Amino acid sequence: MENRVEKRTIVRNSDDLTAGKRQKFEEIDIEKDLVKLVIDLAMEYGQNKEGSFFIITSRSLRPYYSWLYTNILEETKVNIKSKRMLPLVKKLAELDGAVIIDDKGCLVAYGAQINRIKKYRGHGTRHSAALGISTVPGTLAIISSEEDGAVRIFRNGITLVEINPFTKTPPTLSEKVADLVTSPSLPLIGSGGLAALALGVNPLMAAIVFTGSYIMTRSGAKSLGDFLRLGPRTLKEEKG
Repeated sequence: MENRVEKRTIVRNSDDLTAGKRQKFEEIDIEKDLVKLVIDLAMEYGQNKEGSFFIITSRSLRPYYSWLYTNILEETKVNIKSKRMLPLVKKLAELDGAVIIDDKGCLVAYGAQINRIKKYRGHGTRHSAALGISTVPGTLAIISSEEDGAVRIFRNGITLVEINPFTKTPPTLSEKVADLVTSPSLPLIGSGGLAALALGVNPLMAAIVFTGSYIMTRSGAKSLGDFLRLGPRTLKEEKG
């Protein structure tokens, strides 16, 4: 192991959700179909309680990561939307570090050690790295946890969505979630944490938790059926 001191960017801004604030979300130029594909991949790993870490971005993240492995694909164009390339991407996702994908689905890096960190209480370095890198504009981080199998999606330095992969979910769920997390007018609920407490999870964590036939938001349970039918409009009604 190399004896070196790694430079890390520590993101110390307070959690907007925990402070009960609404956060402004800028336009994120990432294809919804690409986000859906990555969510489905993370769900596969989550169901097996295997960790995975995907980053989708429309920006250059080169200042924020280093390679853990030699880049043997430097001369190869890999797009995760290609059925031929997808098995390769799945294997790369099993390595330590993050798989970084651009907004067109092309592989930018694998085995990426993220150095932009925001502390995620109660979880390890993967969660803190995902939270930190999501503070870069135009960036989504999607992980599966080897601890509890949960799939978590990060944007703007907060956890937007947590999905329990062990509950039966309709095939259209990932499509609607992709629509939600790429929305420029993403409606986030303020403090409260009632629903998260009801699920026995950290109330300062996800804005929206998907489980069974309900969406658990910070203002209470919403029908999963309504979300699948209406998408983000279901949550906009909460603004009252």
